[in-house]
Amino acid sequence: MEIKKIMLVDDHEIFRHGVEQLIANQEDMEVVTQASNGYEAVVKYDQYQPDIVLMDISMPQYSGLEASQELFRKNKAVKILFLSLYDREDYILKAVKMGAHGYILKDDSNKDFLKAIRKVSEGKYYFSGDTSNVIISNLRKPQSIIADVSTDLEKAFRLSKRETQILQQIAMGLNNKDLSEKFKLSIRTVESHRLNIMRKLRVKNIEQAILVAQLENLIDSSSS
Repeated sequence: MEIKKIMLVDDHEIFRHGVEQLIANQEDMEVVTQASNGYEAVVKYDQYQPDIVLMDISMPQYSGLEASQELFRKNKAVKILFLSLYDREDYILKAVKMGAHGYILKDDSNKDFLKAIRKVSEGKYYFSGDTSNVIISNLRKPQSIIADVSTDLEKAFRLSKRETQILQQIAMGLNNKDLSEKFKLSIRTVESHRLNIMRKLRVKNIEQAILVAQLENLIDSSSS
């Protein structure tokens, strides 16, 4: 059995101690290091190379969001599970857009906490009930609210018209073969477009690209 190495980052020592004790009772995971701030987290990540980072999203001086940006710059494949006392929409959406694998609230149950860690360790995503509701409600906002900034956002992400069209069709369930036939492109060209979309949106997989594009209203979320 592979034991997942965890780095725990939080500025409250009592909270860190409680989480460490919870994880210590599990056979498939262990806390290999702790950090009390974002600066320390970045340094210790290089030293310990943990499989998962449990990151408090709000810390003084150098926040969890800022530290995570640096970790993603170092390693795009880093798995970050954000921890927070609050289900603030701006925090949650920033975490999603950044590429985090999850976001849980500190008052969630121990069972949910461990479930989130295991999901993330498998490369999956976990957003606790309250936070997932924020994401869903954001996706359901009327297009008219932000239609006027859609073009600017598309320019900011530098998606071409064809890339936007392809991403929309992927969100609707089309695979590479379908896209090749629909746009009369080679499979290789379709794959190249997919890679460019992920690179431009700064995400690790096409599922995250769809979510970011929907959150920014680059594509229509009603048909996915």
